[in-house]
Amino acid sequence: MDTLSRLLSLYTIRTSLDIRCELAAPWVLDEPAATPGVAPFHVIVEGGARVDVPGHATLDLATGDVVVFPSGSAHRLHAGPAADAAPVRSLGADGPLQRKGNEGDGPATAILCGSFVFDGAARQALARALPDVMVVRASRADDFPGLHALVRLLQHETTAVRPGGDVVVAQLSGALFALLLRAWLAGTGHEAPGLFAILADRRLGNALARMLESPERPWKVEDLAEACHMSRATFARLFARLCGMPPADMLTQLRMARAARALLQGEGAVGDVALAVGYQSEAAFNRVFKRHYGIGPGGYRRAAHVATVTD
Repeated sequence: MDTLSRLLSLYTIRTSLDIRCELAAPWVLDEPAATPGVAPFHVIVEGGARVDVPGHATLDLATGDVVVFPSGSAHRLHAGPAADAAPVRSLGADGPLQRKGNEGDGPATAILCGSFVFDGAARQALARALPDVMVVRASRADDFPGLHALVRLLQHETTAVRPGGDVVVAQLSGALFALLLRAWLAGTGHEAPGLFAILADRRLGNALARMLESPERPWKVEDLAEACHMSRATFARLFARLCGMPPADMLTQLRMARAARALLQGEGAVGDVALAVGYQSEAAFNRVFKRHYGIGPGGYRRAAHVATVTD
């Protein structure tokens, strides 16, 4: 398994694709700030749009481009003079998504709107390692055939009612986050400190790969530096600068994420999980786990089971 796949397998990220907007300029969509852990996104499947975010320069998006707001920032999408914008209204459901439209007579734009929902651990590790505004300009590159294909399929499946359409759209949108990350890492993956900055850095990626492959090993800075063909001092300094934390803290974070996943999936007793992530002492493991999640591993497993049964 590659490093990005190992990383994403540790965390729960749910994708909700809810609305298809079919708009004719001029139009304006004002989106309020999202709740913590929710990252709104917009996929331009036809036409173009401009995006205003407080504290950022205006973005111009074209067909195939995607914008994500990992910190849930309020934002405005628009095209044409705002003063002349025709009101956007709900058109009900036609196909797997709710539809919105207006009565403008200018150039047409179609946008798929949804959100990525990060659970507690994913919010701490992943959402915070992304910039406030994440843009993937698939319209300007031929290097992302998977993302291009996915956008085309979503465009096709959301335009009309088709047998199995709800399931198809849910499955396709579930792959969107991984494809977006792949494309973003290939371009501007150093925009924010954290896991993805390490993953995108060719000098330090081996260290993250080693920790993900074998979280149970008692990794020392010297071992990780050697895997990256760097001196201990240079490695430690660069890692802390790009990641925002020392290697030991990152290892603990990954171990706890792996432990939480194992507990949820019923992979043995708590002591077995502790050994699998490098703790010889179950008591020590319990202390670290509780510090990360606010609840001991046994209580975490029971609470997750109750939530599953309730759902």
